[in-house]
Amino acid sequence: MFAPYLILLALFGVWPIVQAGLVSLEPTVINPAGGAQNFADVVADVRFVPAALNVVVFLVMYVPAMLIVVSLMSLLLDTVQGRWNLPLRLAYIVPASMTGATAVLIWYFMLEPSLSPYQDALHALGITQGNQIWRQGGLAWIFVAMAFFVGAGNWIVVQYGSLQSISDDILEAARIDGANSWQIAWRIKLPLIRKYLVYMGILVFAAGLQVFVEPQLISGSVYTGIATDWSLNQLSYDLAFQSNNLADSAALSLMLLVVCIVAAIVVIFRSDFFEGTGVGSKK
Repeated sequence: MFAPYLILLALFGVWPIVQAGLVSLEPTVINPAGGAQNFADVVADVRFVPAALNVVVFLVMYVPAMLIVVSLMSLLLDTVQGRWNLPLRLAYIVPASMTGATAVLIWYFMLEPSLSPYQDALHALGITQGNQIWRQGGLAWIFVAMAFFVGAGNWIVVQYGSLQSISDDILEAARIDGANSWQIAWRIKLPLIRKYLVYMGILVFAAGLQVFVEPQLISGSVYTGIATDWSLNQLSYDLAFQSNNLADSAALSLMLLVVCIVAAIVVIFRSDFFEGTGVGSKK
């Protein structure tokens, strides 16, 4: 039963990584000798550090926002049971059904003063032109909002499902001991779904590290050039398809992969993610 997964993992996971490793060592116009110097050339690129800083700022806002808001909303959804519970869950899933491109279009219309259905509110705040919102210094906030409202609803429903796995006996025992709803949520429910939250955090971090669609579409179609090479994935795309430098693009992709793997390993073992499975347990 595990064999189909292993086959797919080898074909579409391991083999592409091996191919990227081989390509990353090939000669380039900048580095005819090829080899590990390609990785140094990527880091030395004048666009690398600004793009890396943009991604760090994005992650610092995006990951905590997702974890905090998703945790709170899923706890509320689990605590307040009623006839609106099912419609609310469906309502959370709707934004998650949108693609990144659709979200960019929707947010553009909402934030563009001349088109927004909230233009009266924007005008009241003194915002009458798009360049007052769409400026490089504030792009990270906009991209976080776009990514958040696309992904949060889906994760709220997922974490609500994880809360349903908690035994009613445990919750009833807490109530008998005098715990109120807040204490049950903070001291019982959250610790019991910690592993699900860790798993979510890893995936959210990986997705945020690879932010691409939002800045690429805004820069390429709405405000031309406003977010060119804003993220590391954009830089990788530019290296591959604009500069015809597949080696450096592959090198940058591998660096992003290493960051994801290292971050995941640190979080997993720091949080005792495999507690009870014998993995990483102390003897």
